[in-house]
Amino acid sequence: MESSGNATNPTALAGVSRENMIINSINKLETGDHETRLNAVTELGKFGKPAASALIEKIEPGNSSSGEIKSYLLLALLETGDERAETVLSGNLGEKEASSMTAAENAVDGQRPEEVSEDIVRAIEAKDKAMRESLARSLTSEYGNDTDILEEALKAEEQNSTLYTSFALSNFESGENGNETEILLKALKSEKGYVRVAAAMALGQKEEKAATDPLLKMLTQDYPLARHSAAMALGELGDERAVDNLMMELKNNEKDYIRSSTAVALGKIGSEEAVPYLIERLRDTKASVRSNAALTLGKMGTESAVGPLIDVLESGKEVEGRRKDTVNTNADVRKSVVLALGGIGGAEATEALTGVLNDNKETLEVRIAAASALGNIGSPEAVSTLRTVFDNPGMDMGIRNGALLGLGKTENQETAGFFVEKLGDKDFGVSAREALVDMGETAVNPLIENLKTEDKKVKGETALILIEIGDPRAVEPLILAYQ
Repeated sequence: MESSGNATNPTALAGVSRENMIINSINKLETGDHETRLNAVTELGKFGKPAASALIEKIEPGNSSSGEIKSYLLLALLETGDERAETVLSGNLGEKEASSMTAAENAVDGQRPEEVSEDIVRAIEAKDKAMRESLARSLTSEYGNDTDILEEALKAEEQNSTLYTSFALSNFESGENGNETEILLKALKSEKGYVRVAAAMALGQKEEKAATDPLLKMLTQDYPLARHSAAMALGELGDERAVDNLMMELKNNEKDYIRSSTAVALGKIGSEEAVPYLIERLRDTKASVRSNAALTLGKMGTESAVGPLIDVLESGKEVEGRRKDTVNTNADVRKSVVLALGGIGGAEATEALTGVLNDNKETLEVRIAAASALGNIGSPEAVSTLRTVFDNPGMDMGIRNGALLGLGKTENQETAGFFVEKLGDKDFGVSAREALVDMGETAVNPLIENLKTEDKKVKGETALILIEIGDPRAVEPLILAYQ
């Protein structure tokens, strides 16, 4: 009797253990890598209804799970076979469709800017960041610790006006009244150069059009670091009144970093008047300026720039042991030109990019950029080139992978089916998955068909991609596949 009283109840132990294992598996969904998460999905499926209840609680609106994690939670719920899965899945995929429809309506209503190649957008964002970091280093050199907070704001990944504003106002000695914007405008005339820099950056991030005229004065009359910040701020404002002054600085300013920032600013404003000045900067003495000018021309989609951009590529090639222009051998310049050609498109650009992709003398990063650029063009000729490169087993694996990702940008059923076939490939499965998610609704039907696969891992990948795409057409096939 004594022994029986001290024994642990096996049923209770099993219950506690199961609950802990479910919690542990859900934690893996939230913190693990892709493979770990897929394994956790399988583990949770074995627990059935108890796991389903815990998963549904996590999926419910108001919980902090990100969109990516929620996709794994929904896949795990499917694995449990719980009858509630259909309702939960329908609700969540319906949410994604509504979000997509809203985005589409906004595009129709003109609330979304004209589409620009993501490659170019990312490259220009990187240039922006590099210019801000350069300005921060210059401030350190000139002012020491006095500008630490300003430098922190300049180096921040996500830009907003808050840090710039607080720094400018805390260093601006003025007894005058006024709202925040009015004081920032007065701060543009501060005796301290770094206060003027902070005020310019703050007003740019606030997109305060009233700052255009004083910033133009700063651009043409202030000391170099302030002029640099004024150029960046004017780009954020997007006011066409700044175009003439920015073009003059692009043409005549002796500081390469100011020529670089004015090139990007002109691209953000998008004035056609600036095109000849930007084309001229493709022959600048500094690689950074040529690179920024090329990306800006690509962003603007300037067809007249195709010939000059191709000239940059050709003049950087070695012919009989010599190069016409050594600056154009710079990998960043060549990559920027390649991305620009992809943004503009056309037969001439496609032919030039095909040459770059197949040129063994080009650097790997430039050739991969060419693959991506051809994907952006998406013409039958571009697709044919990418398929040929991918199908060539003698080609570098990085370039083949780049060609695969480039193909992913050409949204059609045939290409989607091609990617579905590659989901189980050990070398290209990850890239195929990325491409299918990016293709969205175009990939839905081939993916639904692939749910019939006997390969459990590929089936899981297929289901997860369908959940991430969020098309309601996938709900019934997903439920049937996991019954």
